[in-house]
Amino acid sequence: MMKHSILVTLFACVLAVGAAPSRDNKIINGGEVVPYSLPFVVTIQTKTGNTFTHLCAGSILDESTILTSAGCVANQATRNLQVVASEHSLGTISGEEQNRLVASILPNAAYDANTNERDIAIVKLSTPLVYTSKVAPVVLPPPLSELDPPAGLDVTIAGWGDTVEVNGTSSDVLISATVPIVADDVCNLAYGGNENSTIVFPDMMCTGNGNADACNRDLGGPLFTGTGAEAVIHGIISWGIGCGASSYPDAYTQVSYFLDWIAANRG
Repeated sequence: MMKHSILVTLFACVLAVGAAPSRDNKIINGGEVVPYSLPFVVTIQTKTGNTFTHLCAGSILDESTILTSAGCVANQATRNLQVVASEHSLGTISGEEQNRLVASILPNAAYDANTNERDIAIVKLSTPLVYTSKVAPVVLPPPLSELDPPAGLDVTIAGWGDTVEVNGTSSDVLISATVPIVADDVCNLAYGGNENSTIVFPDMMCTGNGNADACNRDLGGPLFTGTGAEAVIHGIISWGIGCGASSYPDAYTQVSYFLDWIAANRG
């Protein structure tokens, strides 16, 4: 998957065929979170040889269920994945981690990798997590989309993605950033869409301030309001152009759009 590291030439080609760009995702110009203050955020890791490395992020829905991006896990084999909760530093074993193998992956059956529509997936764990002060579920939003954060409201994004766009590597520690919601029509226009050409679909939402931004390997991470056990997830980091590029907002899967799907598939 490529996400933010897409060249202008490719962007022009993408728009020509009506598809949205993709993103590996990292958080640019964010700051380290207070360790374990976001107990619902997990790292989803892929195995190479005998080593697991960070692939993308996800959010705990319950002891056995993780919510993430279809773009992260749709092409992954369950045997090569693990989920780690109560994680802060990827490079340090604190003894607080809860490592779980993956039992199954359920991307939305209508996920479109070209347009990034329905970019949502559920990951089921082989063994349930144990809730502690450092491992807890995120709160789902109300079932009415009009209650989603309005344009201009500051929200938070979090992940272990790259902190620089070019030749970056995953952040060792969990990073968060505050970003404002951007209206869908403004976001659609920024990507070259118009009333006859939709790039930002109804199941998406956008943020952007030209500075703080999601980027490579933040894919699947949460956009939320509140913090700790009171945090409400409104979006899943999905796609965008560049990292901290002022002309291009970031796009997210709008969680409230998929509440029925989540309820039907979380088990």
